Amino acid sequence: MSEIIQSLDLLLKWISLRFFDTNTSVLLASLDWLSKCFTGLREQRYTLLDQEANAFMPYLVIKLGDSKEPVRKSVHSLFNELCYIYAGSKTFAHLSEGLKSKNSRQRAGVLEIETKLILENGVEVCHPSPKKAFELVASFIGDKDNSVRTAALNCCVAGWNYIGDGIMKMCGSLNEKDMSMLEERIKRSGKRIDSPPKPKALEPVTGSDDSENMVPELPNKAKECEDEGMVEMDSICVEMPKEPTPPPSPPPVKKRGEFYL
Repeated sequence: MSEIIQSLDLLLKWISLRFFDTNTSVLLASLDWLSKCFTGLREQRYTLLDQEANAFMPYLVIKLGDSKEPVRKSVHSLFNELCYIYAGSKTFAHLSEGLKSKNSRQRAGVLEIETKLILENGVEVCHPSPKKAFELVASFIGDKDNSVRTAALNCCVAGWNYIGDGIMKMCGSLNEKDMSMLEERIKRSGKRIDSPPKPKALEPVTGSDDSENMVPELPNKAKECEDEGMVEMDSICVEMPKEPTPPPSPPPVKKRGEFYL
């Protein structure tokens, strides 16, 4: 692996050229090699340098819009692995550049990965700032492509999970239709994920609908003995042992010249 690290920038540039190969088998093999390379770098605890990431990242973003489903799945998997060897905020910046594309599949793929980054890292991952990032994302809520609209709404909901209703201000000025779509999606998303989990209630005993079964009851004999001030032992009520009576104090010793009535 040390030999690969020494020439990593050149290898990544060479791999990026393979992205434009018309042979699908060659393209999938290149993506598979890249996946194994990322795994090896992760095991070595290596962090990509900016020049190394710039050698292939823009072209990897383009492949999010590939017409072939296996290619898109491989690219999505690669972005999941990238988070271990490259800063999430820098990856977010490269992804945002991909939103300028006219390819709707690419825009939808970019928004889906940005959503995942926000859910895993919080809004701090947004580049250059959460406000500018969400303004750009919200601009695709009214996109003519349904997959892009859905991905943009999900991305905004991911931000809402962390900052609540403040996401509305960060999304900028939306028209009434887009705002209503966002509000509806937030309502349907349920509770925010950062809310503390509530303890689970005790479940009733299986096969019974009686809520009293949630708390074990004393046997009938034990209850009878308890009512009579006794304790149950081997199905027999036994009186509680009483405290022993202290022995009487000895009579005082008479002394000469003293009389007691």
